[in-house]
Amino acid sequence: MITNFCRNAFLTASFFILAVIAGGDSEAAGGKITIQGDPCSAPLAKKLGDAFSKKSGVDVVVTLGKCRSGVTKAMDGDVNIGVSTYNFEDHNFPKGLVKNVVAKAPIVLVVHVSNPINNLTSDQVNAIFKGQITNWKQVGGWDTPIRNVMLPPCVTETMSHQAVSYGFKLNKLIPESKGDPVAGTNNLVSRNEAAIGMQLYGYESSNVKVLKINGVLPTAETVPSKYNYFENYNIVTKGNPTGNVKKFIEFARSTKGKEIALSLKHIPSI
Repeated sequence: MITNFCRNAFLTASFFILAVIAGGDSEAAGGKITIQGDPCSAPLAKKLGDAFSKKSGVDVVVTLGKCRSGVTKAMDGDVNIGVSTYNFEDHNFPKGLVKNVVAKAPIVLVVHVSNPINNLTSDQVNAIFKGQITNWKQVGGWDTPIRNVMLPPCVTETMSHQAVSYGFKLNKLIPESKGDPVAGTNNLVSRNEAAIGMQLYGYESSNVKVLKINGVLPTAETVPSKYNYFENYNIVTKGNPTGNVKKFIEFARSTKGKEIALSLKHIPSI
């Protein structure tokens, strides 16, 4: 009787331990995935999350923070996933985190809708942000000083590393108060005829105009071979993803996930 009792107790305990391990790994069906992003990365996370929830029944909650705050939150264990549009280099990516790049988020230049300029060369872009070209007439436009929208979103820093070197004497246009850099760029450019700003493609408002660079706009066919201004869309986890988090990333890479990325003008990774 004692032997049977011990055997039954052992089996019950073993079953309980296995259930706990399995539940922790899969974040049990009907559980919750928490994601934090910023104004440049949260919109795609929200669309992917809604579609994944509908498909799997797993609740996905996306919260909004400052630029790259999702990476910090993931590192601290406050969220399951941090999302960020940024071209992380190995030396500045926090240890212990794992990033999955699921798309490229093109960076475009936006101007006032009445601006006669429709295209700039990459050399002209560099010269504008270096402060060498300071008037629109130098690129075939009005005789008026260029006003550079210099907000602190991730795209500004990415462009400084990837394409341009900002001059110290730029004619800057900065909002009176801090806020959403995506909306701020659209607002400042739409209110100032001489303005030029940097924006993620697909986030521009209807009352600004996107410029071509070297005669092309960013598409799946032109990025990065002909259009090389972009940020990586990173899904960041603390350690290797498992369970529903892993399934979410797999969904982001799926045909449906790629369709969602394209709907926001992001270029899905192959």
